[in-house]
Amino acid sequence: MPSRNQHKNIDDARQAKEIGERVRILLEGESVTAFAGRVGISRPWLHDILSGRVSREASAPTLLSIAECLGYSLNWLVTGKGMPDDRWNEETTLLCRLASRTNARKKIGLERIRGELVLIQTSFLRGFKADVSDLGVLSGENVDLGPLVGHSDEVLVDLKDQTLVNNGLFIAQVKERLLACRAIKAHSVWLLSPAESVTPESLIDDYRVLGRIRRIWKSF
Repeated sequence: MPSRNQHKNIDDARQAKEIGERVRILLEGESVTAFAGRVGISRPWLHDILSGRVSREASAPTLLSIAECLGYSLNWLVTGKGMPDDRWNEETTLLCRLASRTNARKKIGLERIRGELVLIQTSFLRGFKADVSDLGVLSGENVDLGPLVGHSDEVLVDLKDQTLVNNGLFIAQVKERLLACRAIKAHSVWLLSPAESVTPESLIDDYRVLGRIRRIWKSF
């Protein structure tokens, strides 16, 4: 069983990585050198923070400098809670991260990971009606979603929308796999295809829909 110190080291490493990811979001395409110059810190130190090699305690003065110089929320930088700033309140929203779980009967479900949120642009939610509480983000990195979704993709899933529409994309359980599938209606019967090119051989009729895919994008 891991000791208390081992648990603390794991938590510290996770916090350092998450802080680095949040600071990287703020770069918005700006070079590390230019960003470091704007907030008055050295490039190697900023690079270490971005790489997750600096503990939360050690990075605190730098995070305070970023907050004061650039107008970002110190609480968000340190803890990830809330929004980076007022502008982001209007342009972004936080959604729950989803993970797949398989029960003893081999039934796959999508569950929200408590405390793990994903920051997305509100523009991703345009064009359809859904309650934010019914949406979640599934990572292609940790789930086998078939050829329609890559390992570096993020998938916006509407968990409440399971009504099939022609050519709509859905997350479905097919046998013991979780797949991204396209819905096809053939002679009043709904079929799914997990292939990029729909062929008679790719069509399946034994499936269970878990939610509708609203958007797919690359994570970096």
